[in-house]
Amino acid sequence: METTETQTEKKELISFADYRKELANHLPKDILKRDPWRLKWAIFFYGVIGSCIYLVMSAELPIVVKVILGLIMGICSGGATFLAHEILHGSVVKSKKLQSFFGFFGFAPFLISPTYWRFWHNYLHHGNTQLLYKDPDAFPTKMVWKKSKFMQRVFKLAPGSGYLRSYFYFFYWFSLQAFLNQVYMRFGNKMWAKMNHKAVTVEFILQCLMMGAYCYFVGASNLIYLVLIPFLIQNYTVMSYISTNHNISPYTKVNDPLVNSLTVTNNPILEKVHMNFGYHTEHHLFPNAPMTKAKLISNKLKELYPDRYMIMPKGEAMKKLYSTPRIYKNRETLINPETEKEFGTLGHGLS
Repeated sequence: METTETQTEKKELISFADYRKELANHLPKDILKRDPWRLKWAIFFYGVIGSCIYLVMSAELPIVVKVILGLIMGICSGGATFLAHEILHGSVVKSKKLQSFFGFFGFAPFLISPTYWRFWHNYLHHGNTQLLYKDPDAFPTKMVWKKSKFMQRVFKLAPGSGYLRSYFYFFYWFSLQAFLNQVYMRFGNKMWAKMNHKAVTVEFILQCLMMGAYCYFVGASNLIYLVLIPFLIQNYTVMSYISTNHNISPYTKVNDPLVNSLTVTNNPILEKVHMNFGYHTEHHLFPNAPMTKAKLISNKLKELYPDRYMIMPKGEAMKKLYSTPRIYKNRETLINPETEKEFGTLGHGLS
C-alpha cells in the first residue's frame, strides 16, 4: 500500500474556498439568496406530527396503525430536524432569534440546544471537516483507540465493527452522543471552550422539561407509539446520512469537500422530505445556501470535477459503511484494530 504522503500528493487537495471561487463563475448569482418559503415545510412536518398524536390518543386504532403513525412521526421529526439544520445555517431566515426559535423546536426531540448545535456543527465540524483531532464527528486513529476505553466501547457499537450490536447504532447514537456531550463531555474540554455554555445549559434544560411534559401528556399507554418508535426512526433518519456523508471518507489536511465528504442520493420523495440533506458535498461548499439549490450545485460539480466529485446511492454507501471499520490507521486507510485488517477509504481502495 502506498504511503499517506504519496496518495495525498496524487489527490492534490483543494480548499473549499478555491472551489467556491471557481464555481462562482458557473452558478447563478443568487445561489446564496435566502429561501424563506422553506418554512412551509415546518407547517407540513408539525401538522403531520400533531395529526398523528391526535389520532393515536383519541381514536380506537389497531396496533399496526398506531405503529405506522409512529413511523410517520419519526420520519417527519427527522425532516423537521433537517429543516432546523438549514435554518441555523442562515439560509432560510436572517433573524438570529427566529433561527434559534425554529432550531430549538426542530432539535428538541433529540434534546440538542440550538446554541450547542451551531458551535458543534457550524463552527467545529464545518470548519474542521475530517481534520484529525479537530472534527468532533470524525472517528479516531488506532493510537487514540488504544488509549481510550471509551472509544474501544464505541468501536464495537459502530458500523463495520462486525458486532451484532452495531446494527442498532443508527437508531439511538445521534441522541446519545449529543446528550453525553451536553451533560458531561463539553466541560473541561478545550474543544468546547469558546461555546456559550450558559445558553446551552438553559436551552438544554428547557428542552428536557418540554419533552418530559410531552411524555406525561401522551401517557404511559402511548409511549411506544408516540415516543419510542419516533425516537428510533428520527435517529436512524438523521444518523444514517451523517455517517455515510463522512465516515467512509479520508482525513484531509486541507478542508477539501470533494475528498472528505460524500453526496448520497435517495428515492426522490425521501430526498424532498429529507430536505436534500444527502447532497452533503454541496452543503459543505455552500453551507449558507438553501438546499433547494443543492441539485443545481451537484450537476455543476459533475460537469467541472467528474474525477473528484463522489456521489452514490445511499444504500450503496450504507453497504460500504458496514463493510469497513471506523478506525483510521492513517489518513486514507481504515483498520479493524482487533483483526488488523485494512481497508481504503473512498478514493483509496473503495470505489
